[in-house]
Amino acid sequence: MSERTWMKKIRVIALGTILACSIGLGTLSVEAGNENNKYSFTIQKDQKNSYTGTEYRQTTTERNTWKVRMYKSTEGTNTVTTYWLEKSNGTNVSPSVKVTAGSGGLNSGRNHYVKGNAGANAANVRLTAENNNVSSSTYSVNGYWDEETGRILPGQYKESYTTEYNK
Repeated sequence: MSERTWMKKIRVIALGTILACSIGLGTLSVEAGNENNKYSFTIQKDQKNSYTGTEYRQTTTERNTWKVRMYKSTEGTNTVTTYWLEKSNGTNVSPSVKVTAGSGGLNSGRNHYVKGNAGANAANVRLTAENNNVSSSTYSVNGYWDEETGRILPGQYKESYTTEYNK
């Protein structure tokens, strides 16, 4: 084998290794984005908004979903609270989703993956919630959320989909 052929083989192997590593790292970064940030706040009476602090959503893809799961509500198991993303100035930047409370255990409740709107791309957003009913009562909720999961909304869903807690 000539030196020239040998160098060509080395270059092909090096390029293949770099390409394989790039694909592998790209896959890891998508999965690493699906986090469980704890939230806890009081749902206000008369459908006034409650919210978390802001998180930066760096995606420029509206179908890159955000996630919310409510494992506990002092209103009761299987009661419903409405959630969405908004900017700190109160502008809504995602469709809303009705989330049913789990039984209170950390693994109860279901994950809701929801697309963002264009206003949620490359922006600071916060998880916002309100009682799904007009009521003079307040109650506390606990759960997990992530402003950007890296999960792209599958084509068969228009705005959101739901999974078990650990999916």
